[in-house]
Amino acid sequence: MLCNSKTKGARVMSAKVIKIALLAIALVAITVAFIRFNRATLPEGPVPVVWDGEVCAHCKMHVGDPRFAAQLQTTAGDVLNFDDPGCLFDYLHANEVAVHALYFRNHESDGWLSEPEAGFLSVEDSPMGYGIRAVPKSTPGAQGIDWAKAQVMNRPHHQRDGS
Repeated sequence: MLCNSKTKGARVMSAKVIKIALLAIALVAITVAFIRFNRATLPEGPVPVVWDGEVCAHCKMHVGDPRFAAQLQTTAGDVLNFDDPGCLFDYLHANEVAVHALYFRNHESDGWLSEPEAGFLSVEDSPMGYGIRAVPKSTPGAQGIDWAKAQVMNRPHHQRDGS
C-alpha cells in the first residue's frame, strides 16, 4: 500500500511537471507569434499620399501640391508626409528620428525620388517658402541634400529662434 501511494504521488507530480512544461511552451509560442505579427512591416517605397487630405507632419498645413511633397519613413514603421522639403528638413532637425527612408516628389515630373536619387534646386515659391525643390540628381545644377538642408537651416527664422 505504501508503494502505491508513492507511485501515485510520483505520477501526479509528473503530470504537474508536464502541464507546466506544456504551459511554458504555449506561452513562448504565443509570445513569438505576437511579436512576429505585430512587428511593423517597413514600406518598400513611397506610400501614396491623399493630396489635400493629409497634413504636413511639421507645419500641419495640407499636403496639396504634389510637386513639393516629401515623405519620411521611420524604422518604427511610421510614415510622415510633408508639404515642402524644407518642412521635412526642419522636422529632422527638431526631432530625433530613426530614418528608414526619405522620398521627395520630383518637381519636374510625376513620381517620387529616393534620397540617393534626389538633387535640389532653388525655386521662387514653394508651399512654405523654403525655396527648394527636388529634381533628379542628374539635373544640371542640382545640389545635394546637404546643400538643401543648409538652405533650410540658414533661413532667418532659424537665426531668430535658435532652432
